[in-house]
Amino acid sequence: MSESITLARPYAKAAFEFAKSESAVDQWSKDLLVAAGLAQDEQILNYFSRPDVMVDDLVQLVSGAASVEYKNFIRMLTQNDRLSLLPEVAELYQYYLEQDSQSLTVDVFSAVELSDTQKQDMTAALSKRTGKQISLQTHIDEDMMGGARIHCGDLVIDGTLRGKVDRLKTQLGA
Repeated sequence: MSESITLARPYAKAAFEFAKSESAVDQWSKDLLVAAGLAQDEQILNYFSRPDVMVDDLVQLVSGAASVEYKNFIRMLTQNDRLSLLPEVAELYQYYLEQDSQSLTVDVFSAVELSDTQKQDMTAALSKRTGKQISLQTHIDEDMMGGARIHCGDLVIDGTLRGKVDRLKTQLGA
């Protein structure tokens, strides 16, 4: 997974910077999300790797009626055999968009549903820590024994019971 992110990063950064310079950030975001959805389908991924499929056919499939510049971006991904990275490119693009707009989507994983007060407190604390407007997305992870794990951009805060036990083990040298 981290290798895919590493490979996708320069494409996402270039796409975001170009879209921003053309005032087309929202349209590129939508186009990339659609393309990422396609790239997550196993049959379409197999189609991407078939040697008998022409580059123009792949570009048309993935980009549809998008702008010429977006089609050229998809063409470059196709020629570099990187279409399978579209989900990571879209995810990183969204991250750059949030960084630029001073907002951040935060994923919170917990064993049980968080109360409204907990959500508000968490949003306020993360907003203060990051200096950004926070949008929380909560997820229930029934495998957790307790606590929460927060993914805030590149920052991961592990407040789970398992995380605390693992840190205690490390401190004790066990």
